[in-house]
Amino acid sequence: MRDIDPVSIRLFLATLEEGSIARAAARENIVPSAVSKRIAEMEAQLRVPLLDRGAKGAQATPAGLALAHHARHLLQSMDRMQREMAGYVEGVRGVIKVLASVTSLSGELPADILRFRADRPQIEVDLEERVTPAIYRSVREGLADVGVASEFASHEGLQVFPYRRYVLAAVLPAGHALARAQRVAYADLLGNDLVELGRDSGISQVFDEAAREARTSRTVRARVSSFEIICTLVARGMGVGVAPLYLKAGKEQALGVHFVPLADDWAQPRSFVAVRDFDALPVAAQAFVSHLRASAAAAD
Repeated sequence: MRDIDPVSIRLFLATLEEGSIARAAARENIVPSAVSKRIAEMEAQLRVPLLDRGAKGAQATPAGLALAHHARHLLQSMDRMQREMAGYVEGVRGVIKVLASVTSLSGELPADILRFRADRPQIEVDLEERVTPAIYRSVREGLADVGVASEFASHEGLQVFPYRRYVLAAVLPAGHALARAQRVAYADLLGNDLVELGRDSGISQVFDEAAREARTSRTVRARVSSFEIICTLVARGMGVGVAPLYLKAGKEQALGVHFVPLADDWAQPRSFVAVRDFDALPVAAQAFVSHLRASAAAAD
């Protein structure tokens, strides 16, 4: 069977995304008949129908959905390959795809990346924020070279290296009854309105379990995308929250909130650097992981 070329794959995906061969053709600056011909050739090569063509437009068949899943991964890999090869022309010797959690990005990771880039300006770090479960899943599926995230999600099937340990603290408004406590249990916060990260974050499941163990419910008034926003909303009277204690120096005085360390066993989690297989990583990604591990060792 002759290989399917990337142009045909892109046109097929464009048709699925647009729901119409005509709209896909307009988007890709090609005549509709050429798109239709390429998709028909793919169907003949694969010996299965990929599209249902009807009055409502073009929709994927079950085989088409399976092909689309693989095709997206393939094109992502090809795009990364082209960017990396282009980098060699410009003297850049690698592009590393890194996914990081909001906790990591609020902590030491940005400084570690800057130090790495200063030492190796020829290597590009393509950084993107994701929630912890999605980070581990993406690394496992080969969609990223490196993930940096907390222990609050399964990293089964990955190689993980300890990165940083941090302390979680209650973030309380000025005048709160617990604001002057030395430590506080998470269960003691459950009588308050809560401000938390999104439900798809790894820590949300930990909070759910802690509330079940306390045999009480929790009232979440707002779900936001960062710990910084949690601190801001607490300061404005929306409720109480939980954030890493390392934010205290920058937020407590500026916003008038109070950070009180949590006493729970799970409140001193560790973050990890995760990869599928260190030995199989590109040299640039290996250097980056080694840099993070050395930084973590120096901080312990």
